[in-house]
Amino acid sequence: MTAHEGTNDGNVGLRRRLGWLLIVRLGLVSLFLAVAAVVYRPHATETLDPRLGLLALGYGVTAISGLLLGRVRRILAFAGLQLAVDLALVSLVILVTGGLDSPLAVLYNVVILNAALLGLGPGITATAAAAAAVYGGLMTTLALEAPASLPMGPYIFSHTTIVASFLVIAALARYLGTQLAVAESLLVERQAEIGRIETLQSLVANTLDHGLVTTDSSGRVQTSNPTAAEILGTHPPVGASLDVSLPGAAMLPIGGAPTELALGAEGESSRLVRAKVAEVTDTFQRPVGRIYVLQDVTTVREMESKLRDQETIDAYAARAVQTHDDAPIAAFEGLVGESEPMRRVYSLIDKVAPSDSTVLITGESGTGKELVARAIHQRSPRRDRDFVAVNCGAIPESLIESELFGHVRGAFTGAVVDRPGLFRQAHGGTIFLDEIGELPLAMQVRLLRVLQDQQLVPVGGTATTTVDVRVVAATNRNLERSVSEGAFREDLYYRLNVIRIETPSLRERPEDIPLLLTHLLQTCSARHGKIVERVSPRTMRALVTYNYPGNVRELENAVDHAITLCEGDALTEHDLPAQLHSPPDTPSGPTPTTTPGSAAPTPPRLTPGLDLDDQLATYEKDMILAALDQAQGVRKHAAEILGIKYRSLRHRLSKYGLAITDEDDGLGSSTAS
Repeated sequence: MTAHEGTNDGNVGLRRRLGWLLIVRLGLVSLFLAVAAVVYRPHATETLDPRLGLLALGYGVTAISGLLLGRVRRILAFAGLQLAVDLALVSLVILVTGGLDSPLAVLYNVVILNAALLGLGPGITATAAAAAAVYGGLMTTLALEAPASLPMGPYIFSHTTIVASFLVIAALARYLGTQLAVAESLLVERQAEIGRIETLQSLVANTLDHGLVTTDSSGRVQTSNPTAAEILGTHPPVGASLDVSLPGAAMLPIGGAPTELALGAEGESSRLVRAKVAEVTDTFQRPVGRIYVLQDVTTVREMESKLRDQETIDAYAARAVQTHDDAPIAAFEGLVGESEPMRRVYSLIDKVAPSDSTVLITGESGTGKELVARAIHQRSPRRDRDFVAVNCGAIPESLIESELFGHVRGAFTGAVVDRPGLFRQAHGGTIFLDEIGELPLAMQVRLLRVLQDQQLVPVGGTATTTVDVRVVAATNRNLERSVSEGAFREDLYYRLNVIRIETPSLRERPEDIPLLLTHLLQTCSARHGKIVERVSPRTMRALVTYNYPGNVRELENAVDHAITLCEGDALTEHDLPAQLHSPPDTPSGPTPTTTPGSAAPTPPRLTPGLDLDDQLATYEKDMILAALDQAQGVRKHAAEILGIKYRSLRHRLSKYGLAITDEDDGLGSSTAS
C-alpha cells in the first residue's frame, strides 16, 4: 500500500468517524436546547435569554457541518474546527448550568476523548491544552466578576484539578490511541496474510487431483473443491452433514487408515471412494474441524478385478491344455467337478445315501439334479434295484395319477390291461420325481398320502398295495414362494424337504469348466466320430466368461455345436454358438444372453465349408436347443414355443441324436435336470 493510498484510507476513516461525532453532538445540543428552553423560557415582559440563542447557533453550526462533511477536502482542518466548536459548546453549557458552580466541566474530557476517537494523534494533546486554556480563561473571567466576599480557595483547587485531569486524560487517550493504532495495523496485516493464505489454500485445493472437503467438528460441510464435487456427483451442501453426500463418512476413524465407501443407490452401478479424515485443532488442542481427502478408486478396482479374472482365465486355459484326451476325468458317479461347491455336494451325497430319508434337490435348470439323484441311488443299499425317473411337468394332468400309481383294466377308456405304475416299478429302489413343483394340487394330496403310508391304490382299483420306495424330488422353482402363493401344499413341502441338497450353478464354480470341457470334448468327439483335443485361448475365454443361464446343459449343447462345426483338432471361437461370441478386440466379459420370453433366436451365421442343407440343419438344431433351454427341458413346452407338434419335435430330436429313450406319451427325463 502506497503512502497516498494510506492517506486516502485514513481520510475516509476520519470522515466516517467525524460523521458519527456530528450526529451525537446534534443529539446532545438538541437535548440541551430543549432543557434550556424550558428552564429559561421568556416571560411576557422579558426578552429572550441570549444563552438560548448561542445554543441555537451551536445547533445550526452542527447541522451545517453535517451537510458540508461530504464536500470538505481538508478533512483534518475541518475536524479541528469541529473540536473547537465542541469546546465552545461545552463552555456555553457551563455558563448555562451555573458557571463557577457548574458540574459539567467534565464535558471537556468528552471533547478530548472525541479527539482520541477521531484518531488525531498529536491533536489529542492540542485539544487538551485548548480545553485547559478555554476552561481556565472562562473560570478566571467568572471569578473576576464574582462578589469579593466569595471565597476563591475551593474554586481554585477544584478548577486546577479539573485542568490537570484534562492533561492526564489526554496522555492516557493518546497512549491508548497509539496502542489501538498499532493493534489495528497488526490486524490489517494479519487479515491480509490470512487472505493470502486462503487464496493459496483455495488455489492448492482446486488444483489437487484428490477431493478435499472441510467440515466443522460435528461433520457439517464448510468447503469442498471441484474434484470432490466430481467424485460425489455434486458439491456437498454447505452446512449439511457430509454423510448425506457420502454415506458412511460419519463413521470414518479420525486419523485411521483410508476406508473405501460405496457411493450409489442399491441396485445401481456404484463407485468406490477411498476416504481419509484428519482432525483440525486449535492452539489448545480442541477439535475445531475435520479435513476429508477423497479419491475415486472405481477404475483401479475394476482394473484389478479384470486382471484377476484374466489371471483366472489364463490358469483355466493352462489347465485345459495340460489335460490330455486320454487322461481319465475324475468323476463322482457321473458328476464332474473339483470345486468347493461340488465337494460339498459330494459330501452330502455320501452322508444321505445310506439312509432312506426323502431328499429334495434344488437348483437352476441344467445343474445336474438328476445326476445327483442317481448318485444317491448308486451309493445307497438300493443300488441293485430300479432307479425310476419321472418328469412331473411332462405328463398330462389327466394321466399323471395313472402313470404314478397304475390302473386296473377298465378303469377308463383305453385301459385295456392292468398297469402297475411307476411307484410299484420302483419298489425296493428309488423314484426320482423331477420338476415336483409342476405337480397339480390334486395329485399333491395323493402323493402326500403315499409318502406317509407307503401304500397306494391304483386308479379304478380297491385293493391297497404297499410299496417300499425311496423318494428323491427335484425342482428349479422356489417352493417356499409357491407355498406362500398357494400353488404348492405346505404339508407336502415339509414331507419332501427332509434333507435338502442345493446344486450350484456353473457361475458359482467356473474353475470346473476346464474339467467339464475336457470331459465333454471326449464324449462329444466320440459321438460325432471326430478327434478334437484342444481349445484355443479365445475360445476358452469365451467359455469361461459366459453367464450360462442354462448351466452345464447349455455348456454341453455349446460344445456339441462347436464339435459339429469344428474342422480341425482344436475348437475355435468361430465354432461356438452365436451367443457365446465375445466382441472382437474388446475385453472379455459376460455375454448378454437371451432371456425366456424374449425375441426370436439370433440370425444364422454362415460357416465356410458347409453347404446350405448343413447350414439349415445346424440352425434348426440351435433353435431346438434354445427352445428346450427356455422350456427348462420340458419337451411339450418346447414344441409349443417352436409352434410345432410334439411328435414333430420328437422326430427332430431323433434326427439330430438328441432324443432320450422314453415312451410315446412323453415320459422320461433329460440327461441333466
